[in-house]
Amino acid sequence: MSSSIHGAPEPVRPRPPLQPERALHPGESVAPERRRPAIPDAEREFFVQEFRGVTIVVSLPVLDEEAVAPLARAVRGFDAGDTRLALVVADRVDAQRLAAATGGAATIVAPAIWTDDALADLWITTTDARVVLVVAADPGAVAETAGFVAAGLGASKVVLTDPGGGWGDPPKSFVDLELHSEALGAALRERGIGNLLPAAQTALLGGAFSVNLCRAQDIELELFTFDGAGTLLTLGGYVQLTPLRVDDLPAVERLVAQGVADGVLKPRDRAQVARIAVGGLGARVVRTGHLAGIVGIETEAYGRDGLGEISALITVSEFSGAGSGGLLVDGLVERARSAGLRAVFAVTVSDDASAFFRRRGFREVSRDAVPAVKWRGYDPERLARARCFWQDVAPQAGAPASD
Repeated sequence: MSSSIHGAPEPVRPRPPLQPERALHPGESVAPERRRPAIPDAEREFFVQEFRGVTIVVSLPVLDEEAVAPLARAVRGFDAGDTRLALVVADRVDAQRLAAATGGAATIVAPAIWTDDALADLWITTTDARVVLVVAADPGAVAETAGFVAAGLGASKVVLTDPGGGWGDPPKSFVDLELHSEALGAALRERGIGNLLPAAQTALLGGAFSVNLCRAQDIELELFTFDGAGTLLTLGGYVQLTPLRVDDLPAVERLVAQGVADGVLKPRDRAQVARIAVGGLGARVVRTGHLAGIVGIETEAYGRDGLGEISALITVSEFSGAGSGGLLVDGLVERARSAGLRAVFAVTVSDDASAFFRRRGFREVSRDAVPAVKWRGYDPERLARARCFWQDVAPQAGAPASD
């Protein structure tokens, strides 16, 4: 089901056809000349346009020398647009260092209590200066200040930085806090930064579309590349279900090929992959259009039986936590119901996929319960490991019993 490849949405622009640069992992030993991966111009320009007219709030509780230059480049990177940035720091010294590195920025000292007058001043300064440095009233509450500033401004994007980077090793790319807040909170508390989760929730409840968690020195990669370098947090779905389109075929081919290489999908020729795409569904990242997963349904071979087979369900592991697999299967089941099918089934050799289908309400059935046409020409080795899962989508007598 899943591969090792590495919600009201706005209209999505097509992604440039790029091979994103690999982000350096914390602690990786690299030659000096590789410490700053090049960001392709087209990829950088995509995000300049993506964040045009957007306010970004960045929390910087720790500002070491390694982070100053990338932060300055990130600020300058938005010069071509009208992106506004509020950088929240621990003290005036850090504010002075960033002001010098970025070529000047307005500075505000956060009050102990944010009154309407103080927020109005912040609104005006952020609008007029474009880049504003906010000195936290409490040096130990930079993240909390950033969350409040983001909510007060109604900022669309927030970046919370920490020397430990994103969640996990390697970091998960996407996490829906409605599903994973407890696990994330526990992990952050273990790192001694439990205050980051409430800060992220404050920002998201205040209107932020998403919150990024990354290292300060990785902020340029996080804001200007598709892969990023940390973990993106949302409150609610980050992906939406859409039909696959012809523009998606190259990406679908790559995903299926990777699934075959990983041993979770059976080999298919190009025509078979195209058949999956025709009538298939995609889980699409709402702001970029990036496919986070795909699924197809095969009905022609089983039309007389009123059945549909779930085919090529694969989700991209970089988008783990976004709920793509469940979204895809639920959407496919609803499509099958609307088409008048009586049931759908899935065949897999993956233990992870088997557990997934059980969680989605499927029951395991014998191979004999699946139409015999399914097994014609099937690889004997895969057949020996194949497990079958069934879900009724319309009341029908005579559906097979579970094993």
